[in-house]
Amino acid sequence: MTGRIASITRGSGDLPVLFAHSFAGNRSHWADTLAHLGSRRRAIAFDFKGHGNSPAISGRYSYDSLSQDIETVADLQQLDNFVLVGHSMGAAVAIEYAAAHAERVAALVLVDPPPAPGAVPQQQIQQIFDSLDQNPYPVIEQFWNQQMFIDTRPEVKQRLLAGLHDLARHAAIELTKEAFTVDAAKSLRRYPGPKHAIVTPRNDAALSLHNAVPGVSHAIIHGTGHWIHLDKPAEFNSSLDEFLR
Repeated sequence: MTGRIASITRGSGDLPVLFAHSFAGNRSHWADTLAHLGSRRRAIAFDFKGHGNSPAISGRYSYDSLSQDIETVADLQQLDNFVLVGHSMGAAVAIEYAAAHAERVAALVLVDPPPAPGAVPQQQIQQIFDSLDQNPYPVIEQFWNQQMFIDTRPEVKQRLLAGLHDLARHAAIELTKEAFTVDAAKSLRRYPGPKHAIVTPRNDAALSLHNAVPGVSHAIIHGTGHWIHLDKPAEFNSSLDEFLR
């Protein structure tokens, strides 16, 4: 545990790597990557508040409030300069943090991050918002089945759905609404350091962040769902290694 934020550390060495998980995820999503990196560098993963073994947040859930968790872990782990890796929601939160703390973030790696505004039609977003307040879980499951679970391994899907139903109702509602309202592209343009995305082929469109924001390199991993590092850990680790080199 790091303070009140649950975390795990593997390895040692210069330029540590800090991992931020997705919506309804937890630090265990990075277990394979931490084991892979730990033989030659320091790697840290943590649970955002309201996820895994970290306590619930005080107040409303937002990307801005979750970015404070990154600051807390970085401070308590004494990370003056580090590579920040975020997946999905964790990528969006990492972008917010890096834009505000560029002096600490040596590089930013975005794993299948959310797209720039406009990728999802406003009418569809409004339909999702109208349904969320009634019962968020089936709404999110439907969206995942239609968009995120394509090519996902069955055991990974089962694990992710269990994580979704472990998430508090208000956290599920507030963070889902945040996902459709925060402009990650705007904040990403403010971060001047190296930026790299690891994505699926379905996230290689005009409004994908690596295409919408100048200066973002990218790699595509095929045959995987949205949770690339869970579906294809070996391929993901190899791609991450290539960027870190």
